[in-house]
Amino acid sequence: MDTILYGDDSKALVRFDPRTKLFIFLSCGLTSMYTYSGIYILLFTGAICAVLALSGKPWTALKAFLLFSVALYVKEAVDRGGSPAPAVVLIVSVVTTLILYALPTILSILLIVQTTRISQFLSALSAMHLPVRVVIPIAVLFRFIPTVQDEWNGIRKAMAFRGISLSFGSVLRHPWRSIEYVLVPLLFSTVGVMEELAAAALARGMDIDVKRSSYEEMKLRAADYIAMAVFAVLAAVIILRVSTKGAAGL
Repeated sequence: MDTILYGDDSKALVRFDPRTKLFIFLSCGLTSMYTYSGIYILLFTGAICAVLALSGKPWTALKAFLLFSVALYVKEAVDRGGSPAPAVVLIVSVVTTLILYALPTILSILLIVQTTRISQFLSALSAMHLPVRVVIPIAVLFRFIPTVQDEWNGIRKAMAFRGISLSFGSVLRHPWRSIEYVLVPLLFSTVGVMEELAAAALARGMDIDVKRSSYEEMKLRAADYIAMAVFAVLAAVIILRVSTKGAAGL
């Protein structure tokens, strides 16, 4: 079992509260609907990478920031300069736009999943006084993602023993065979995993609507307030800038 997928903050310089990470995720979802270019979104993504680095994932943060910076530079160059090869320009523009749109949100999800233990997350949700009907699905979801990853690795190994490649080129050449050998067993496996995880959550008494005790003490600290303030200001600036630009265009 890959324990990183379950959350590992042992190397974190600053342990941010899960509620701060949720706030970052929500701000990413909000700003991604407004813009994907400019210095402000670069600062926003840099702030996410900084939080990710402080949470114990410096190399992931560095690679993501370099990827985003290159994609932003290429996108700006394509939009301003053009090229004698329209098809190539179109492909490059689409790929870079997808990266610029999706990468901040993906990083915020990685921040939650890879640096937050499920016990920490449940303790934070309890501190928010959320109903049990919300807490149980989230708990099952957090355990579901790494379990499906394990199932996927098992299917890949089984197919390799049978001489069936699951490379990108092989899937493109034989899409129906890939569906038959990979997707079908994965779907059947995930159904069983969901039932087992839901039963495990109920067996632990998570459906009882009472205050639960926890070994994890989640408390908002100065670093959490600073991080939320930074992302709130950046999100507000991006939204106001885009709104003002749109109003000027009208």
